[in-house]
Amino acid sequence: SIIHHKFNNSSSEVYFPRNNAVEWKPHCSTCDVCNSSKNWGKRKGAMYQNSLIKKRKLNVERGNKKNGTISPLWKKTRTLNQIKNNCKQIHLDSNSLVVDYPADFTKSVTCQVCEHILSDPVQTSCKHLFCRICILKYFKIMGCYCPCCRHTCFPTDLSAPVKSFLNILNSLVLKCTMTGCDEEILLGKYSKHISKHKELKGKEA
Repeated sequence: SIIHHKFNNSSSEVYFPRNNAVEWKPHCSTCDVCNSSKNWGKRKGAMYQNSLIKKRKLNVERGNKKNGTISPLWKKTRTLNQIKNNCKQIHLDSNSLVVDYPADFTKSVTCQVCEHILSDPVQTSCKHLFCRICILKYFKIMGCYCPCCRHTCFPTDLSAPVKSFLNILNSLVLKCTMTGCDEEILLGKYSKHISKHKELKGKEA
């Protein structure tokens, strides 16, 4: 046997050999404790790993909800996505720009809420630019503060950008988004161009 008995005059001692590997041998085949002992570590590890996976899934599915309330970051992201999706049909995407401008310039002429080219642009007191309709929707849902820097801002604080900026914005060249039209139009004249397309469609109908 693996366990050796060492006898002396007064008592007997049980010890494990130093040079031999010790293996667990159940005392009988029907003992539940002996037969299940090898799986304890595995079960514990598997249960811990499964609990971590479930915890991560719950965090994602609940949108980082804590104590039954929606986190401000998740609410802001959801609001921005809603506004962006709602104005796809009325605002122009920056991909329609003819010239491949630097990223910083493109960002300066796009709304920081919907990420489309500025339409009826307004400026906050902290000098950030937005489409008028987008920032008013944002104020209504999220509260009166700037989405970029969280500076307190009210609808009455909104103002028109300087004229030199509006001149640059209106001089941007865009591709017509109507099917079959390859014309390149200035942003300042784009609405008139689209109106002509609608008139032609009305006459054809």
